[in-house]
Amino acid sequence: MNVMKIHKYIWCAVVMFFLYGCFDDKGNYDYTGIPEVKVLGYITNEEELGSFWALTVGDVVKAEPILEYTGDSTALALKFEWIAENGTTDELKTIGFGKKLVWETDMGGFIRVSLFITDTVTGYQIIHEELAMWPTSSESTSEAWMVLSEVDGKACFSILEDVSSWEGGSYVYRFRELVDYYPIQNDGQELGGRPVKIMNHWLGGGSSSAPGMLLLLQNGGIGPVYMGNQDYRRALYLKDDFMNGVLPNVNFKDAVANSKCHVLLSEDGGIYLKAVENLDVWFTGKYIDVPATIEGGMKIDRLIRMPYSGDISGTFAIDVLHDRLLYIQNENDLEYEGVWGDANAITEVFTESVSGITLALNDLKDIDILYCGSYVGKVESESGHPRNTADVFMLYKDNRAGSANVGQYCIYTFLFAHDYDLWINKAIPKIERAFPAAFQYTIHEDGQFFVSPNGQYEFLFFSSGANNSELWGYIFRGTGGTDPIKLFDFGGRKITRISSTESGNGTSAMGMDLTVALETGEIYMFNVNNSHFGTGITPKWMSTKNYGKIIDIRYDGPAKNAI
Repeated sequence: MNVMKIHKYIWCAVVMFFLYGCFDDKGNYDYTGIPEVKVLGYITNEEELGSFWALTVGDVVKAEPILEYTGDSTALALKFEWIAENGTTDELKTIGFGKKLVWETDMGGFIRVSLFITDTVTGYQIIHEELAMWPTSSESTSEAWMVLSEVDGKACFSILEDVSSWEGGSYVYRFRELVDYYPIQNDGQELGGRPVKIMNHWLGGGSSSAPGMLLLLQNGGIGPVYMGNQDYRRALYLKDDFMNGVLPNVNFKDAVANSKCHVLLSEDGGIYLKAVENLDVWFTGKYIDVPATIEGGMKIDRLIRMPYSGDISGTFAIDVLHDRLLYIQNENDLEYEGVWGDANAITEVFTESVSGITLALNDLKDIDILYCGSYVGKVESESGHPRNTADVFMLYKDNRAGSANVGQYCIYTFLFAHDYDLWINKAIPKIERAFPAAFQYTIHEDGQFFVSPNGQYEFLFFSSGANNSELWGYIFRGTGGTDPIKLFDFGGRKITRISSTESGNGTSAMGMDLTVALETGEIYMFNVNNSHFGTGITPKWMSTKNYGKIIDIRYDGPAKNAI
C-alpha cells in the first residue's frame, strides 16, 4: 500500500501553484496585505455517531472547518474541496465541495480526509489534514474468536462471533460460527498456505475504540497478510511492510506488535524489526530486510509479548545461542524527535539478587524451558495504592548440576521494572520453586500451557493425561501454591491450544474466560474461578461445526491488554 499517495497529491498541487505563480507573476504583483485563512479545527457530528473510529459504512459524516482570517476576509473568494484517501484500498477521491462536508460513507477501512481551500482570486491555497475515521461494513463483528486451522493441507481462517445475550434473567452463551471466513470477505481469495499463527495489532496512539489489525502468518499460498479486525478484509500483504516490498527468504513463526516496535521471528532464529513512525496511522515505518544483530550474536527460540496494561511495554526473547533472556525495547523518539531513538534496542535482562533465588535470566544454561508467558501483576506503590506490573511466568526443567531441584519441573516468576537509581530495566524474581512433587508426572513436555493474563488469578492451565486430553489447573500464587487439579477430561481428544480473552477477566462470580481447542476440530469454552479448583468445570459453550486441525485460536475484542 502506498501510504504517501495523498501526500504526493498535495505536493503536486503545491508545486503546480508555485510554478504558476512564478510564471504569471514576472515580478509585477505585490503580495503584502493579502488576506489569509487558517483552519483551527472542525465542528463535526462525531459525538452523535459515537466515534469516527467505529463507523459503519453508510453512516453520514458531517464536518465544517473553524476558520481564522488574517486581513480582510471579504476580499477572499474561497473554494473548498474534501478529498478522502482509503489507506486500506489505496482509493483516492473527492467526497465533497463547499465549506460544509456531508458525506454518506461508501467505503470501509482507514480513511484520512483532507480539506483543500483555494482563494480563486489570488490562487492562494492551503491543505489541512486532520480528520481520520474507520468505517466498517455492516457484516463487521465487534467481539469474536479467531480460529486458524488447517483443512486439506491449507490454512483456514474462521470466526466465532459472540451473539450471547440475556434471556429470561439468564445469560445465554451463543456464538455464530463462520467457518472459512477469509474467502467470503475477500472476493473468494484463498489463503492457500500452511497456517502458523494469528496475532492482534493496534494503533499505538488511537483511541481505545479504534479498530485493530490482525496479522495472519502462513508459509506459502498468498503469504502472510494483515486484515482488519472487524470486517476481516485484507489490508496489506506482509511483504509490502518490508523496505523493498519483498519478504526475506525465511519462514516466520511468531510476531509481536507493541505501540512503537514490531517484531517478527523466523524459524531460523532471526528477528526482524521495525519502529513505528506515526502512532495514529497504519503501516508507517517498514521492517528492515535483514535480521537484527547484536554483539556476540543471538539465536531466538521464542518471543514473549509483555502485557499492554503493565507499566513497561516491550518484548522478551529467549536467546538459545547464549542461554539468556533478552529485552527488545518499545520506546522511541521517532514520533517526537524524528530520530530512531531506542526503539528496537536489544539488551540482556539484568536479574536483581533476591534471597532464595538461584536462577539468573542471563544464565539459563541447563534450563529446558517448556513454556513462558506474561501476565498483568500487581504491587503496592509507595503511595499505598496498587499498580499494574509486567510479570512473566516460566515453566522449566532444571538440569543444573548441584541445584536443589535438579531433574524436576519448576516454576519461576518475575516482574519487570525500571530502576531509577541505576537507570536500567531489571527483572525482580518473585517465585522459584519446584512444581508440586506428587504431580510432577502431570507435566508433559509436548503439552499445551497457558497462564491467566490477569494477575488477580495467577492460574496455570496445562494439558495432561493420555494423549494430552485432560485439562489441568494450578494456582501458583503464594509461597506454596495449591495442588494441581484435573478440571475437565476430553476423553482421549488431544488439546491443541488453550487461550483466554485479552484481559482474562470475567465478573468476580463468573471468573475468567477460558477457551480450549482440540485436535478433532472442536472448541470448548469455560468460565473458571477459584472455586472450580475444588469442583472442576463444565463447558458454557461447545462448537457445533468442525474446524479441521486447529493451529491457533485468539480472542478479538476491543481491549488492548492482551498477552
